[in-house]
Amino acid sequence: MTTLTKAAGAPAPTGPDGFLSVRDLQVTFSTEDGPVKAVDGLSFDLDRGKTLGIVGESGSGKSVTNLTILGLHDPLFTSVDGEIVLDGKELITATEKEMERLRGNRMAMIFQDPLTALSPFYTIGRQIAEPFMKHTGASKKAGWQRAVDMLAKVGIPNPADRARDYPHQFSGGMRQRAMIAMALV
Repeated sequence: MTTLTKAAGAPAPTGPDGFLSVRDLQVTFSTEDGPVKAVDGLSFDLDRGKTLGIVGESGSGKSVTNLTILGLHDPLFTSVDGEIVLDGKELITATEKEMERLRGNRMAMIFQDPLTALSPFYTIGRQIAEPFMKHTGASKKAGWQRAVDMLAKVGIPNPADRARDYPHQFSGGMRQRAMIAMALV
């Protein structure tokens, strides 16, 4: 069962540029061998327009931190404590419906292996256009044009043609750039 608690008295982001604030984040997985603490007391602030790099060895909790911020942890086997505030909105206690509105609209993750994050059954352009249409109500035509524009923005040559390609037709670096384009829309 998921344990979601809000840290008492944890400060919200300060200043006009406060965008994301994480306070005393603790993520624990329930396993057959007992609880496994994947993140233990992580705190940071990210100002709007800034970049934050989280580095560490394999298994140190980098991906778990990002997945938890996005609300993509398994609630049956995960305990999350602390506070995550995005633009003044507390995320740990947010409903799945609220998180769906934020994911792809206010926040996104570019996964380490883009081939597993992209569906082999749909074109790159469709996969970039889909979240844009969902979050903006744009037409298919406008969504497609946005996908082509974003592919150009991330440096994909011949973006109008390449948008019709499938993930297996892109190199690893191009798939990564397609995922960046998807996150940017």
